[in-house]
Amino acid sequence: MKTFTGKRFGIWLQIMLIALLSLQEASAQSILQKVTNRTEQSATDKILQKTDKTVSKGMDVIFESHAQKQVPEESNRQENVQENMKPQQIQAFSKYDFVPGDTVVYSNDFATESLGELPTGWNSNGNSVVVKLDGQEAQWFRLSQKSTNFTDNKAQFGPHFTAEFDLLLQPEFKGWAQPSFSFGLLASGHEDPASNKFLNDPKGNKSFYMEISPLTNGINALLESYQKYTRYFHSPVAFNPVGKGWFGRIVHVAIQAQKERLRIWIDGEKLYDIPKALPIEGSYNQLFFQLGSSPYEDEQVGVFISNIKIAKGLPDSRNKLLNEGSFSTTGILFDSGAAVIKPESIGVLKEIATILNQQSDLKLQIVGHTDDVGSETANQQLSEQRALSVKSFLTQKLGIATDRLTCQGKGESAPVADNKTSRGKAQNRRIEFIRM
Repeated sequence: MKTFTGKRFGIWLQIMLIALLSLQEASAQSILQKVTNRTEQSATDKILQKTDKTVSKGMDVIFESHAQKQVPEESNRQENVQENMKPQQIQAFSKYDFVPGDTVVYSNDFATESLGELPTGWNSNGNSVVVKLDGQEAQWFRLSQKSTNFTDNKAQFGPHFTAEFDLLLQPEFKGWAQPSFSFGLLASGHEDPASNKFLNDPKGNKSFYMEISPLTNGINALLESYQKYTRYFHSPVAFNPVGKGWFGRIVHVAIQAQKERLRIWIDGEKLYDIPKALPIEGSYNQLFFQLGSSPYEDEQVGVFISNIKIAKGLPDSRNKLLNEGSFSTTGILFDSGAAVIKPESIGVLKEIATILNQQSDLKLQIVGHTDDVGSETANQQLSEQRALSVKSFLTQKLGIATDRLTCQGKGESAPVADNKTSRGKAQNRRIEFIRM
């Protein structure tokens, strides 16, 4: 057996020390990485534990996506939810040019629907139900996975129409892909618009749909239309990072069809403007919502719909103001029971401002109208405040001289439709512009 001399032993000892230091450094880095990963996992676990705890109590809580910012503490969450309900993002709608149709044919805010049930007259092949969300007065329709859901509408939309609804996406990401969410319209022809025939494949005589697949850093989206069961138009799957900002807050979806042309906005962003997207023959008469499947529970997916409104016709504000003397619109929207203008109203307001700028001698009276929900006195005050809010927006934001506008409120005293129906109420909640 060989033995080490003093010199050899010294060299061997140096080599061993260098090797040991290298191992310690690598081990330290490995430990540091593990600690970092563990810290991140611990933070994630705390978020998920809080969410699961809330869901188990039967409450759906709006929260910002983890990618945007950390979930606020429980004591601050209610305040943040209420802030998200306010139109803080109206500047983001500066390029928004959506204007709704002039005649409401369908409206549903689920206010009179029973919680835990499918809305009256709707059809579904899943367990989608009406729910109440924490911190909100409004009721929402929560989609269940593996379901197609039809409204109770029976009216034809005609060649020109608009469809709107509020959308809330609350996806949880725990390592699996979230299911895709789709919304679209179909023409049922001679069939009932809510027929079981369309539940598995909602095509009809013609149809179109937009599909959204939530991702941790945005969304994948596609658009397709069909003439019966033959694909008419296809826009391939495209990644859009803007969708990341939709998670955990209410966004507004707007659809506008003008014969073949189809335009879709979400949260003020125009996602599609396709001149030849739709077949001409046939008339759409059904709005549908679909949700795919995943390993998650429905509470972990979180897809909610509310404030649906469909209106037909092409609004002709210029002609009506200049030649007929008045123009009425349901497209200027406010917070419920308040006079705060929602940002999705900017398209109509800009159109009115454009007419005023082009007609320097034009003066308008702005008249607010409400439905009959609440007391007559409260509705009168609310209509006056809403008219004043419109005037303030036109003067302060869009540069119209104050002496060209006057305000009046008529409350619930001048209905144009039956207040007994959701559609009638939506038609009565309007702003009227009268040439002076």
